[in-house]
Amino acid sequence: MAVAIGVLAIGSRAEAQRMDLALSRLSVPSEGGVCPNVDGALVCADDDAWRRLATQFAGALIPPILLPAHTRGMRGIYFGVESSITGIDSGADYWARGTEGDTGTDRNRFVDGVLAWSRFNVRKGLPFGFEIGTNVGFLVNTSYWALGAEVRWSLLEGLRDRHASAYFPSLSVRGSVQTLLGDSEVNVTVPAVDVSIGERIIVADTVEISPYLGGQIAWVFADSELVDLTPEVDAFRECDPDPIPPGVEGHTGSDDPPYCRGSGADFNHNVVFPSLRSTRVRLFVGSQVRYEWFALTAAFAFDLLAPSDLDESLPSDLPRQWRVDVGAGVSY
Repeated sequence: MAVAIGVLAIGSRAEAQRMDLALSRLSVPSEGGVCPNVDGALVCADDDAWRRLATQFAGALIPPILLPAHTRGMRGIYFGVESSITGIDSGADYWARGTEGDTGTDRNRFVDGVLAWSRFNVRKGLPFGFEIGTNVGFLVNTSYWALGAEVRWSLLEGLRDRHASAYFPSLSVRGSVQTLLGDSEVNVTVPAVDVSIGERIIVADTVEISPYLGGQIAWVFADSELVDLTPEVDAFRECDPDPIPPGVEGHTGSDDPPYCRGSGADFNHNVVFPSLRSTRVRLFVGSQVRYEWFALTAAFAFDLLAPSDLDESLPSDLPRQWRVDVGAGVSY
């Protein structure tokens, strides 16, 4: 199932509207040529739209939880293809302005209803209940890729005494991180810690069903590089930054620094958006079905709290997000 989704995603990538971020469109007219800490600008950075866009975009980058609470042991190894879809507020103006959409237009007329990632994942068991993993993924309908890594420790692998008078479910703790690649204007990294408990049920001595549930805390680190809010205007051409030529008042030699014959006002439109630091808390539930070497896993995760509940700098009307993950692979 996950393989099919990934193949369809790759096939439709060239035809769908692009969802690459377009931060240069996140601007508002200045009031009398004045922006915060900047004078002489025609437009100002729309910091509110940036916070909304980055918060929801990063929500889709939170590490997925597509694994049961127990490991396969120190000799175990897993290869899998995984896909996930995350809900976004696609009807919001900041998504239309903040993503590429049609070539030559100033807004995306057909914003995707969800953000969809496809990943290839590898995990390897280690002694003492540890497991390490890595993954690489791409975001459908964009030019973005992501790299991920994880370390998990299974404290309990499911304990039951011979008389069944005492029972402890499988319990594991995992640290993971995902980081975005492919955009020169934005950097997003999301580390997370999650705890899961689960059970392993054997059916007819051949099929293993492993339901699990738990909680996750993720920390969003999103930063912008220098963004030109008026990319259609060449600031250097407007400024004409040539050295003062001979015969012009102020000329002192061939090593004179550049100066502007024009106003140079367009240089005020190069901005860096505020750094975004926020915390997300999620609950998740999932299950894995394994037959011999083959494993199929599905999970559903949702924000327990709204983004603004843990970060007062975020808009209070930002909705909580949900995500559906599916994966298929082989587990030795």
